[in-house]
Amino acid sequence: MKTRHLFTLSVLALSFAAAGCGGGGGGNDGRQIGSVASNPATNNTSGGISTGVGVPGGGGAVGEQAFEAGVYVLTRKYCVSCHAGSGPGFPAIADPDPQTAFRAVVDNQKVSLTDPNASRLVHRLSDDKHFCWTTCTADAATMQAAIQQWADAVVTVAPPDPNAVITPTGVITSEGRGFINAQRADSGRFEDGVIARWKFDEGSGSLAQDSSSVGPTMNMTLSGTYSWVSGGGVDFEGGVGLVDPNDSVKLYNELASGSGSQQYSIEAWIIASNITQGTADSPARIVSYGSGSDMHNFMVGQAMYDYVVFNRNGAPKSDQNGLPALKTADAAQRLQANLQHAVVTYDQTNGRRVYVNGVYTTDKDPLPPALLVNWNPTYSFSIGAETNKKRIWKGVVKMADIFKQALTPAQIMQNYLAGSNQRYTLRFSLDSSLGAGAWIQWNVSEFDAYSYLFCAPLLETNGRTGFTVQTIRIAVNGVAPVASQAFRTMNQSITQSQTQLSNQCQIVPKDLGADQDMFFIFFDTLGTQSMPMADLGPNPPPSPPPAPAVPFPGIGVRDFAEINNTMSRVTGVGLSNSTTSATYQDVIQQLPTNNDPYSFVSAQQVGIARLSLDYCDQMVENQALRDAFFGAGSFDFTATGDVAFNTQAKRDAIINPLVSKMVGTTLSDQPAQTDIGPVLGTLFDQLTNGCTAATCPATFTRNAVKGVCSAVLSSAAVQIQ
Repeated sequence: MKTRHLFTLSVLALSFAAAGCGGGGGGNDGRQIGSVASNPATNNTSGGISTGVGVPGGGGAVGEQAFEAGVYVLTRKYCVSCHAGSGPGFPAIADPDPQTAFRAVVDNQKVSLTDPNASRLVHRLSDDKHFCWTTCTADAATMQAAIQQWADAVVTVAPPDPNAVITPTGVITSEGRGFINAQRADSGRFEDGVIARWKFDEGSGSLAQDSSSVGPTMNMTLSGTYSWVSGGGVDFEGGVGLVDPNDSVKLYNELASGSGSQQYSIEAWIIASNITQGTADSPARIVSYGSGSDMHNFMVGQAMYDYVVFNRNGAPKSDQNGLPALKTADAAQRLQANLQHAVVTYDQTNGRRVYVNGVYTTDKDPLPPALLVNWNPTYSFSIGAETNKKRIWKGVVKMADIFKQALTPAQIMQNYLAGSNQRYTLRFSLDSSLGAGAWIQWNVSEFDAYSYLFCAPLLETNGRTGFTVQTIRIAVNGVAPVASQAFRTMNQSITQSQTQLSNQCQIVPKDLGADQDMFFIFFDTLGTQSMPMADLGPNPPPSPPPAPAVPFPGIGVRDFAEINNTMSRVTGVGLSNSTTSATYQDVIQQLPTNNDPYSFVSAQQVGIARLSLDYCDQMVENQALRDAFFGAGSFDFTATGDVAFNTQAKRDAIINPLVSKMVGTTLSDQPAQTDIGPVLGTLFDQLTNGCTAATCPATFTRNAVKGVCSAVLSSAAVQIQ
């Protein structure tokens, strides 16, 4: 029973939760992308740069009216519980003040008025399945139509020419540069021993080229339903990439022949479309080297949350399909519907191993290692399906490599840290501010379909020293996000000709795309110039001197799988329960991905609260489960609210089991029952205030128990380990 009232009870009860509501990444994947101080009437930034067509400035007064008539109606109706300014979601796209909501949408580049389909508000529904109100496909179409209506009202001329000269005024700025000016950078990857490589950076057509230096070249022909992904990659939506067997024989020659290495690694950056495809008996095929569906030299596939690996070898129990398979543990749920770095290794010492995001899964190969003497040289290599186009896998492959050796854990971690996209260096001249030969250089890449990644700014002054650099902002097409940027509070003294200003990265929203977007670097202070830009709020204080590195604490937050397993274990509600499973799938990308408490944000607490509420709901509504938890007959769940909680003994019948079974009463580093009990008692006071038999029927009694149960289950006392 999922009701808004129940959710309110649960959130109200988070008085000792790990984090409260406010700020955070709920509306923006945990990444707060900056905003820009603009004059809606003139559509100029505070630096005096005109966008010319109202894009991405929002269209001034006309655009604001169009926003209020369409997009704002939707956000106020469906996003208000989190994004109204006081909730956990960022930014405040549903603020009660329409101008504030307008600025939140525009300044954080949540819409693309030149291409409404590319708007982040659309993709949050269609791709991320983020709190859809009917069906995600229909809701995304509704949002896109509202953005299109807005665009029709303000976009009257073509976008600015990316090659045009823009001369910003009122700011300290670099020259403008685009990706056309970027230079390919060293990938930072370990690449020795690569025998086949697909970068998927062609961007169009039906051919993905093997860029390795080992022949024969395993060029891949794409067919069926697929699309190219901006920044590199192919989205297999039912299609397949197939290599001719005459070229695929390279894998046999290099790995399994008499002169072969008898070991290998398969590496790929992937994004599974969902975690419902494939089964343990019939995995969806991510990568396959075989013939048909039942004969393989090797195969890496998906069975819902699990990676499955086939490998044929000379061991007596190994069959022509590469079975028995190595499968990652169900409870670990290693495979998720987000960007993952997956590596499978095979060697004569360890057999098969699986690494996800740089980490060995510890799953043991059920077969002993043996020589690859029974591989078939006539098989074909494929991605996205079998050679017969069956066992389809849906998802994005951003790159794939095959090595002739088993990579070491250090090499795998190195490649994980190097990332999935091609890196570039982009250098901006600062001649006008610092004199000839001065520049600032960034490592840049396309982070995803919606954003870029600018990293590690390096300043060259050509010998000039003795000044400071304060506040760096990265502007896209004349819009300078001035809030929530990684370099906004920079205050760096320059004492040498070349200075690494930071090792951090900043996510920068796309506007027109990598082939058109023009970037500028704005400074508040540079050399002898000081021209601070006005922020939307108070200027931040200068950055303090770097603090000593903070050691990782002795405690950590449970990650998504641990949270789900913990809630299942303590409530008795099985992991296969349809209600809790559906909620878990809905909020899984909102839950913590690691144990680092420093990375915990309030949006994750909201996801935890939603999941805990469903577990408590399923436990309380099932008599057998609630009897097992609270004790049969210990509490009258059929009583009205004015009677059910009117004595301390009745309340203790609920409070004591919750504390003892969820928090624990014998642990020295947990809150004591004498501390938690009064908090929950106060919550019962608030919930039952003014209750009568008519206003608080038996359904209220159960709902109140669920709310208090959720308060404990979602609290830091349970979710921190």
